[in-house]
Amino acid sequence: MKKISLIILFIVLSLFLTACENNDEVKEKTNEGKIDSIDDVTSTKGTLVCTRSASADNAEPFFNYTIDYKDDEILKLHSIEGITSEDSSVLDEYEEAYKKINSYYVGLKYYDTNVYRTNNSVTWDTTINYEKIDIGALLDLEGEEDNIIENGKAKLSTWLELSKKVGTTCSEK
Repeated sequence: MKKISLIILFIVLSLFLTACENNDEVKEKTNEGKIDSIDDVTSTKGTLVCTRSASADNAEPFFNYTIDYKDDEILKLHSIEGITSEDSSVLDEYEEAYKKINSYYVGLKYYDTNVYRTNNSVTWDTTINYEKIDIGALLDLEGEEDNIIENGKAKLSTWLELSKKVGTTCSEK
């Protein structure tokens, strides 16, 4: 009887240890490739793909970013943000807000932005080419405080720090 109890105990412990090991492997794979800071970036030149989750009343927001970089400099940032909702008044509000923001950047070359609306969503699509944009003109519009521009360059490390605070997660493409 003792021998059977020991065999059953051994089998149960083996299954338990295997399950724990697999959980750890899943956690490692989930965090694998996750970029939390500039120190996590493995290449001196490449592309990061980032997303952020949020919640809103009567709507589902979405935030997606693609960043081309070299060293600690953002070369190009492509942002697709928006909201999905069945409430047209919510869509009206977001569409108006995005269009108002766009109006500040009219005439600024290499800051390309559009607002798209469907029957249940509003999307704000923006591409900023930091290699070509007039940084001085951009800073005149946005101000230098809480900006990612340092010494005339868009800093990837600063963008990652700020975006992490709002729950953005990135990985290398």
